[in-house]
Amino acid sequence: MKSSNNTLPQAFSELAVFCEQWCLESSQARNAARISASMEDIRDFYDGATLHAESALAHLSTLQLGELPEADGNLLRLMLSLAEIGPAVEWFNQPRVRDGCDESHFPLVIAIPDLEAQGDIQG
Repeated sequence: MKSSNNTLPQAFSELAVFCEQWCLESSQARNAARISASMEDIRDFYDGATLHAESALAHLSTLQLGELPEADGNLLRLMLSLAEIGPAVEWFNQPRVRDGCDESHFPLVIAIPDLEAQGDIQG
């Protein structure tokens, strides 16, 4: 599932070109996007997002989960997608884990919303 709105904080507006494909609302969606993406798309996102990752994470660390404005939530989702695709670039040079198990063998037991304050999660 994609975010309903692809706005980002002004300082990170350069990353907006990646929102359509990578601003996703769940870990399952991010995993599916990595698996189905071409390495060209993955590398383009990786190259663009890593240029801003340090400042994006510093910005996000000043905010509180559960209280993120939509633009900041989208930035967090992009950074989570960067974490998802990083190994594809840095280790495997392909979208799937090399010599790994099929992702369907690992069912999601509990879904933790990305933007919800951790203290608010019941499980």
